[in-house]
Amino acid sequence: MDCKVAKNLLLISFIAETFFASYGLLAGGQTAVVSVLYPSAGLILVFSLLFLPEARLKAPGNPGLRVIGIKLTLAGVMIFLAYITSRYWLFRIPIDPDYADMLPVIKVMNERFLNGHWKQVYDPIAEIWNGARPIYLPAMWLPYSGAVLMKIDIRWVTVLCLLLSFGSFLYVLQIRKNSLYSYLLIAVAGMFFWWIFSRDDVHGLISLSEEGAVILYYVLLCFAVVSGNIYFIAIAASLCLLSRYSMIGWILPFLLILIVQRKYKKSILFSLTGILFFLILFLIPFGFSPVRQLLRLPSGYVSFAQRVWADSPETFWLNLGLAKFFGPHHAAALHATLLLCSFILPVVFVLICLLQKRRKLNNVSLAALKLTLIIFYQFIDVPYGYLFYTSSFVSLTILGIFSPELSNRHRQAIVPDAPPPLKLR
Repeated sequence: MDCKVAKNLLLISFIAETFFASYGLLAGGQTAVVSVLYPSAGLILVFSLLFLPEARLKAPGNPGLRVIGIKLTLAGVMIFLAYITSRYWLFRIPIDPDYADMLPVIKVMNERFLNGHWKQVYDPIAEIWNGARPIYLPAMWLPYSGAVLMKIDIRWVTVLCLLLSFGSFLYVLQIRKNSLYSYLLIAVAGMFFWWIFSRDDVHGLISLSEEGAVILYYVLLCFAVVSGNIYFIAIAASLCLLSRYSMIGWILPFLLILIVQRKYKKSILFSLTGILFFLILFLIPFGFSPVRQLLRLPSGYVSFAQRVWADSPETFWLNLGLAKFFGPHHAAALHATLLLCSFILPVVFVLICLLQKRRKLNNVSLAALKLTLIIFYQFIDVPYGYLFYTSSFVSLTILGIFSPELSNRHRQAIVPDAPPPLKLR
């Protein structure tokens, strides 16, 4: 595929995917159609990455006063709008188990942790549903400890994580005066930003969920993969895996790439860093009991999905994901499909890319990460709306990283063979 075609496909698929994940959900009875178009746009984005030059993480350099002024203005507007809209949602929707129990549970876990009751962090919470058992991984609930310590609404941590994620995109975004790509990216990012902060009643990302920290980890993982620094990659991947394990299917393909490239030392460092983070953040402070408890969780996903189908079927029909096509009587088949596809398809994808002989494909690790997230969230058992924004932010970050490439015109003049230089005697 020609590089220019790949650039156009990358941009168009990003615009389509972002629209379907936001305002496309308001298309009345067409949510089923949107649920098919959304992953299709994501797969085109993955495919186009393979034909672009290898991504490199670079500092923006000296962008000039005009670009600095534009970015500072956008950042100021972003912070102001995030503050006034978030304050509205936080006032309107309290932290209450009757709305959603995730944040109340996380708050209690942090209170126990800060009071030094580390071994009781994962004990049942009597005041929530007569004994709700905490199920959250450490990198998901620990970021909220600062807010609990300062006795402020812990959802401001989510707002901060979202601002940092948008800010990371703005930082790496290449803005060129005569480049339509740059301003189109700003427009799409602005649309997505406004959807996130103004339509919380649709998705509950700010008021009800703990997904802000997860999103920030996956944004960092994108930057880490592009940087090529194995320590950065390992740390970011560990934080992702110890928050929400939606990228677990990416671990083996990434190690496979390192092994095929004969980067054995990097593969060992990656594995050891992951084990170290697991020990420090989870096993040593909290013991084996929570580990066993969380390992038993997947067995209950099918029955939980069936309960949601009975109590709140609109969760499936009004959100993205393919669960709606399986229906309440095939929840077990959906879960089996999730497991098989999450672990097998990314490996097959990477093997096909590595075995290509006609043309070397680029950005395989980054494309495999995005593919893994598409697969996981499309087949997730219960497709709550806020879950899908992790994948959307990964796409936003990828477009920010590739914005210098998108802005290049790649004009290649045809120059005839030059005559041999004259030799002075």
